[in-house]
Amino acid sequence: MISAEHRSSFERDKVTTEITELDALTGGGLERGSSVLILGPAGTGKSLLVLTFVAAAVKKGEKAALFVFDEEVGLLAERARGLGIDIIAMMDAGALQVEQIDAAELTPGELSARVRKCVEENGARTVVVDSLNGYQAAMPGENALVLHMHELLQYLNRQGATTFVTIAQHGLVGDTRTPVDVTYLADTVILLRYFETRGRLRRAISVVKKRTGAHEDTIREYSIGADGVRIGEALVSFQGMARGVRSLFGDAPELIEERH
Repeated sequence: MISAEHRSSFERDKVTTEITELDALTGGGLERGSSVLILGPAGTGKSLLVLTFVAAAVKKGEKAALFVFDEEVGLLAERARGLGIDIIAMMDAGALQVEQIDAAELTPGELSARVRKCVEENGARTVVVDSLNGYQAAMPGENALVLHMHELLQYLNRQGATTFVTIAQHGLVGDTRTPVDVTYLADTVILLRYFETRGRLRRAISVVKKRTGAHEDTIREYSIGADGVRIGEALVSFQGMARGVRSLFGDAPELIEERH
């Protein structure tokens, strides 16, 4: 795929969710035709966070496409149902196309062709690749991965599709590493991480980069439950969260359960 050969005109409006705090983190929403990279260790909720954006897009009458490398679709649908997101219903309505990808049987060129079909023939305006770790398995080397990902993201951006790519970092807490650095390719980078306090392991979310506009520079707690994704207030009582070695000052009244 050569992205420069595929251009289209579209309105760069805001892509928002129904979660006020999440939209505030991204500076009022994401721009149409931009790419979003979601980083985090295993279990931080990258896939479920992406599905929140997918569900919001479908609710607005748009179509979406989900390419799943790392998880069986039935299991993903079951987990999403626990958040109140019915993937099967969206698929039956023709609003969501889900493809289970086996990296051992699919070349990068074939994946690009499938993505093009979803966008050009089916009208998908939200595209998800979950995850880049699985996509990397189909690549002969890191340089090829970066090249293919660059062209794929550029193509989708020029088609007016908002693209979400997840990538699992090595390690769970403290020093976490990314298997390949593609953060410079994405327009927006959302970082998920764990932190511990009061004997519990919690999750935190922050936006570390947004090329297309301003964004919050705060770190917020977030949780995943039967009522969906919940975003807390800025974790002002903590220090060292970005380094993975945090310190607590005071009673941390901004924690989610303290506010509810």
